[in-house]
Amino acid sequence: MSNNKQKFAIIINIGDELLAGHTVNTNATWMSLELQNIGVKVLRHSVIADEKEAIESALDSVEHNISYVFITGGLGPTEDDRTKAVITSYFGGDLVFSDDVYKEVLEFFKKRGRTPSGSNRSQAIIPTNAKRIVNVMGTASGMIFDKDETKYFVMPGVPYEMKSMMSRDILPMLATKNRLLEHELQINTFALPESEIADRIANELSDELFNIKIGYYPSVKGITIRLLARDSILVKRVQAKIVDMFGKHVFSLKGEALEEVFVRQCIERNLSISCAESCTGGRISDMITSVAGSSMVLNEAYITYSNEAKQRLLEVPSEILDEYGAVSTNTVSAMLEGLYKRTQADICLAASGIAGPDGGTEEKPVGLVYIGVRYRNIVKVKKLTYDRGRDKNKEYAARAVLNLARLMLIE
Repeated sequence: MSNNKQKFAIIINIGDELLAGHTVNTNATWMSLELQNIGVKVLRHSVIADEKEAIESALDSVEHNISYVFITGGLGPTEDDRTKAVITSYFGGDLVFSDDVYKEVLEFFKKRGRTPSGSNRSQAIIPTNAKRIVNVMGTASGMIFDKDETKYFVMPGVPYEMKSMMSRDILPMLATKNRLLEHELQINTFALPESEIADRIANELSDELFNIKIGYYPSVKGITIRLLARDSILVKRVQAKIVDMFGKHVFSLKGEALEEVFVRQCIERNLSISCAESCTGGRISDMITSVAGSSMVLNEAYITYSNEAKQRLLEVPSEILDEYGAVSTNTVSAMLEGLYKRTQADICLAASGIAGPDGGTEEKPVGLVYIGVRYRNIVKVKKLTYDRGRDKNKEYAARAVLNLARLMLIE
């Protein structure tokens, strides 16, 4: 039965590799978003070492108003994974070997054509004082402990194993117990700065924002606007006004990635795609192929990093390269024409630029990129200047190409 009392949670991520910076802690971000969607508010994230004292101290610090504690990490088969033993003991239980669980471990390895090592036997040792969560993606069982009014969910630190347990078992269970107190909607935009978005919304919708929480989340993928309110009608009305305000810069209201939206557009229109990439080094085609169903639309892709490759594969005239350089409107236009001649694709995508950190000049600085799209007989080339480091320069340029193509399709 649901109730209208706000439920609070904390997330504890265990792992020396997280503290050392060897692994990025994506688990906490994903879990927080999913919990917010079912009305559970996360008050704190903690990252601790896989050591007895650190784990016990984190458990001691759980406040009385916390309904749920989510713990990930430290459940591997090796001796340095201590979480299971420490937490079981903390809650007054013992660890016992389960023949049934070990059969599941053996079956897991058998299906994958592998032989378990001796250490994998430890994955069949489970607490006497916890409910087990079956791990369909791995061999480390999840656990649910109860203490007073608080539930403790213990899961592996491997992201896809944790997400499987959360999605299959934990979130559905919690969703039936918690009524969503705040209605959340989002708006995904691209190619607008956060300051411009925030200023326009504040100036034009100031009266309606009084009862709405609004957040801006910038990244190389664009700006995500999140709206939360108790009034579902109000939040939908504000979302519609923001969409109308920013028009073509809005590419999704469902949290989809830009590449998903673009590929879906092409599938729906039965359009073929080909790519010619220089500075992006295959990032455009990689983004496209990350989307299920992209094989229906992507024909072929070329990484023409050198001038010689541009001439040989795309027939870019040497005169253009000599006079204007590889990073220019003229070269990208020639790349598009050469790509079309070679592939006959409905949509041809191209990019050439200076990703950095070296190679820039006063005239052509690091971060300068020319992107281009040929859609049937229409060719558009656009100049970008975005310098956030080599990797982000490549990522942004690739997304900008897809966005330009998306706009050409809807226009």
